[in-house]
Amino acid sequence: MEIQRKKKYLGCSIAVILVLLLALIGAWLWWFYQPMSEEELKESDISVITETRYVISADSVDILAFTSLRGDTLLNDIVAPGKHLPSKEYDKANAQWIRMHNLLPYCGGTMAVEAFDTAQACKMSHAEITALLQREASHIAYLLTLAEKQKNDIDYFTRTHTVTDNGFDIVAHYGEVLAFATDSVNEAADLVDKALSGKKLRIRLDRKYYIDSFKGKIECKPVRSNNGTQILELSPTEAQEDVTVETLTASIFRHSRMSEKNALVRLKDRLPKSKKVILSPLDSTGTYSGARDSVAMPHGYGRYVSKQGEFYEGEWVHGKREGVGFAMYPGKNLKLGEWKNDKFLGERITYTPERVYGIDISRFQHEDGRKRYNIDWKNLRITSLGKISKKKIEGAVNYPIRFVYIKATEGTTIKSKYFASDYVAAKKHGYRVGAYHFFSIMTSGKDQAAFFLKHARYAKGDLHPVLDVEPTDAQIKKAGGIDIVFKNVRQWLTAVEKRWGVKPILYISQSFVNKYLSKAPDLKKNYDVWIARYGEYKPDVRLVYWQLCPDGRVSGIHGTVDINVYNGFNF
Repeated sequence: MEIQRKKKYLGCSIAVILVLLLALIGAWLWWFYQPMSEEELKESDISVITETRYVISADSVDILAFTSLRGDTLLNDIVAPGKHLPSKEYDKANAQWIRMHNLLPYCGGTMAVEAFDTAQACKMSHAEITALLQREASHIAYLLTLAEKQKNDIDYFTRTHTVTDNGFDIVAHYGEVLAFATDSVNEAADLVDKALSGKKLRIRLDRKYYIDSFKGKIECKPVRSNNGTQILELSPTEAQEDVTVETLTASIFRHSRMSEKNALVRLKDRLPKSKKVILSPLDSTGTYSGARDSVAMPHGYGRYVSKQGEFYEGEWVHGKREGVGFAMYPGKNLKLGEWKNDKFLGERITYTPERVYGIDISRFQHEDGRKRYNIDWKNLRITSLGKISKKKIEGAVNYPIRFVYIKATEGTTIKSKYFASDYVAAKKHGYRVGAYHFFSIMTSGKDQAAFFLKHARYAKGDLHPVLDVEPTDAQIKKAGGIDIVFKNVRQWLTAVEKRWGVKPILYISQSFVNKYLSKAPDLKKNYDVWIARYGEYKPDVRLVYWQLCPDGRVSGIHGTVDINVYNGFNF
């Protein structure tokens, strides 16, 4: 009886235990398959840092890496294989903690992350990669040529301006960026040349994943792809071993009930909802960053880079450049100054006593009809910059004169009777002096140069001689055309340089520059220019002097005087 009673109790206990176990299993299953609350879902959301690069190998040796293709024709951000990528290529992808095994609420550092499409670049053949690299080499050569031109423009600008000039900081910063970019392009050129020497080229995708934590970035290793997701596992370094999954996830059980299937649904839900982005027509032609108006047009201060390489930084008004701005164009000169309705007006300089001013004189500063006047060389000061145009002037005009150009000759028959005495007096009173010749269409440049060299003077320390070229359209036509004029101009410049050993300066008007100078690129390239322009904006060419007005006033000189400003400060 006792044995039977014990067996009965044992059977009941086992039954109770089984019932309780089944109840626990049922409760656990009920809990395990219960939909996660919104709070739990948010706590299971994480972000994974992705670093993506493509690696080109030649004969099984890694040569270079790049971030992406531009239209399948050029490479973006070329670096050596082990070099860090630009920070903009470190993107974030949505990820979810998921359970490691289907029936256990434990993730073990396992997560699902948004999947990426298979890279088409990795399917390129050796011939296709070779063609790609050859196109890149040609593009790099173009970039280096353009960079050298831009560097020369920026060096010229910084030599002829000071930090007080409007926009100086923008140009200087662009120069720093250009220097860094040129170094990167030179490095890329070496890598491309090295890759092209390989006999067997391949491209492979190299993508790394990380999670940010208080211990730093923890790398994640890919395990498998499933249902459109990439499955990753934490792969901490030895120094990060104490960073457990519990540390990264506040409650391991709450974060690890999600299955891969549910993770896929959740990741799709987390994708940003597509919104209609309002863009201006300018956005289709390049990249703009900066302030915008209510319809997305650039408005305020912003920066724009076109697909053709045009750069502009400055002020905008409803999609048009207006105000002060700086622009660089491939193959063209730097532009810094005022813009109106998307057109460049020019650079308006500020006139201060610190600038280098000078005058040019002839018989008109000594003669007024039958009256004759001397120049009071001891008391020369600029008292007016003329009234022919608007000017930005700080304070009262009472500027010292630093240089004087004196007319010596004209054509082959006219010599100034005041040249010798003015030359001696100006040097005696400490002024830098130079001589100029007024060009005539009636005789050859060679004969005019001989006449000038006979009657003018040049000594060590003097300013370079100047050829004043001011023919009208009718005179150019009478001379036989602009080519004949330029032929004689070249003769004069060459002869004077050969005799005195210094390169002359070419004095011309802004209208002559606009209409004719492009037909003589050798003169434009090889000779400094002195331009007469009486508008309020500085001439938009490289120049050494700017004659800014013909109606200036100078104490010590009778009548009006041509006032000039040196294009720079280190005179």
